[in-house]
Amino acid sequence: MKFRTIRYYIREAFRSIIVNRLMSVASIFTVTSCIFIVSVFFILGSHVGFFVQQLGDSLGLVVFIEEGTTEVETARLERLILEIPHVTEVRYVTPDDALQALRERMDNPPFLQGLEASNPLRASFEIELTDIAYQDQVEHALDNLRPYGVGGILRDAELGRILTTLSDVVRIISIILILVLGVVAIVIITNTINITVNARRTEINIMKYVGATDWFIRWPFIIEGVLIGLIGGAIPALITWFGHDRVIGALTGIQELAFIQFLPRSAIFSQLLPFALLLGTVIGLIGSGVSVRRHLKV
Repeated sequence: MKFRTIRYYIREAFRSIIVNRLMSVASIFTVTSCIFIVSVFFILGSHVGFFVQQLGDSLGLVVFIEEGTTEVETARLERLILEIPHVTEVRYVTPDDALQALRERMDNPPFLQGLEASNPLRASFEIELTDIAYQDQVEHALDNLRPYGVGGILRDAELGRILTTLSDVVRIISIILILVLGVVAIVIITNTINITVNARRTEINIMKYVGATDWFIRWPFIIEGVLIGLIGGAIPALITWFGHDRVIGALTGIQELAFIQFLPRSAIFSQLLPFALLLGTVIGLIGSGVSVRRHLKV
């Protein structure tokens, strides 16, 4: 394809956007609104996923070692636990370590004083998982290791299920929004291209009569749709880019939410920016492609 031809396609696309600026602005606004909503849920899902991962690391599972288990048997039990799928790390906790951690967590209450000589706590393994969604599966595998020294298993099952459900709900809502709002944006862009094609129907017919290929006629409209989609994707990306830190700053100022750690902006927008631009491009490409194809068949 010659550079002069490409320049013609781009010039015609911009001319069409300017001539039909009212519908073009409406299309850009629709795409912007759709992708903005999707972007908000993308950011929300990223933070929720990060929060779930943090709590998942702290939840994990605790395996209490049966009293009377020798060092050799304890080492063998540790190896067996590490072989369980979705287990990433196993930390051995002595009774003294467990007592010290309990004191720090409870701010060293008086009733814990003097327990060093007769420590009632048992040695244990703290287990980290790849995902808290695998707690049930790992717990079942640990239960099968009771003959090898597992004396008890501690987990926060209810909180784990709540966090997993929350993460899944946000993910499902995001997918549904992408599909529904994407269809809405495609319909609007299709109508915009329809107006342009109808206005240039006579010109298109003349071009076909003199031998212009369908793709020669089609390219300016496709580029027009892609430009509308790109602009509609770039605007919400910029809005959320500048608004993200302000919202997070306001949330971190709330004392009740001080314990929550948020993802840095760079970690989110390294994925969101290309996603928003790609989504806008695909929406514009589909919308213009459907419209032009239908008219060229007439």
